[in-house]
Amino acid sequence: MNTQKQFQILADLHTHTVASTHAYSTVQEMAAAAAQTGVKLLGITDHGPGSPDSPHLWHFHNYKILPEEISGVKMLYGVEANITDEFGTLDMDAHELSFCQWVIASYHTACVTFPRTPELVSQGYRMLCEHPLVDVIGHPTTDMFPFDYEPVLRRIKESGKLVELNESSLQWKKGALQNAKTVYAICKKYGIPIVVSTDAHYAGLVGKTPLAEQLLRELDFPRNLIYSLDPAHIIEIAEERHGKRQKP
Repeated sequence: MNTQKQFQILADLHTHTVASTHAYSTVQEMAAAAAQTGVKLLGITDHGPGSPDSPHLWHFHNYKILPEEISGVKMLYGVEANITDEFGTLDMDAHELSFCQWVIASYHTACVTFPRTPELVSQGYRMLCEHPLVDVIGHPTTDMFPFDYEPVLRRIKESGKLVELNESSLQWKKGALQNAKTVYAICKKYGIPIVVSTDAHYAGLVGKTPLAEQLLRELDFPRNLIYSLDPAHIIEIAEERHGKRQKP
């Protein structure tokens, strides 16, 4: 089955709340918006401590108090951790990540100082693939972090990580839409699973991915590789990697 028929993502696994200070909605508001757009599984993934606008680490430690379901939407509480160097180092150690149910790892310009050459960015991604707690490689399509697409994407597949197709990047980041055509064509070629996420910083954007959906239709991207269409599978992946959530 392909993507020629219209589809709606059922798992939006990359969103930010007011805890990331350049975002504008609460957890409750994000969940309510997810329910309205048909999202069944919502990932709350505020920025890791390396970002200038990140919450205190206690934000992640205290996830245990939050409900497993809000407004009929199942919740995954995690982090968008920062890759800080060309060695795939994250800004949260294993202890800090142990409080999270879902871990996205992304490069951001504010969090790195090394020369962003394709060789060094590629090395960082390859070494990141060794990290046992990372679930998703976040928004890998911007001009700001060029890398050697084919070998790195194949390594990501081998490591069991997912590649993110990020709606916000497609809309706002230089070069992202054009680069995405290449990245996800390679993912299709090698059967590399992806997740489609909004990276929503405002409740009104949750679950809305028109640019990503159009791109996948143009590529005739296989539905079975779009894990955002299968919330139950995402939960299986999260529990296998991070364990079942501990009750407060």
